[in-house]
Amino acid sequence: MVSVEPMMVAAGDAATLLGAMLVYLASPNQPLMGNAKRRKLAGWIGALLLIAGLVLLLASMRPANAVFTAVTLAMLVWSVAPLAAAWWCRPREERP
Repeated sequence: MVSVEPMMVAAGDAATLLGAMLVYLASPNQPLMGNAKRRKLAGWIGALLLIAGLVLLLASMRPANAVFTAVTLAMLVWSVAPLAAAWWCRPREERP
């Protein structure tokens, strides 16, 4: 029989990562999503996914561990996403 706890941790991690990415895409300073309505929708969905991810993590681990995991995953996305977006949107002249 498969334990539910590792699946809840994986679902919480995935929801947190996706939510953090959507919150990043909601920023007006990022180059990937230009439409203001889509950015606003991405922000709301991202916030809901961050909350859902934290709830899933809280259900499967101790509160301090769950909050630390959620914040660390969000910081990871918010550190890597701007660099990845700048690399993805670079001009053709700078491409190898």
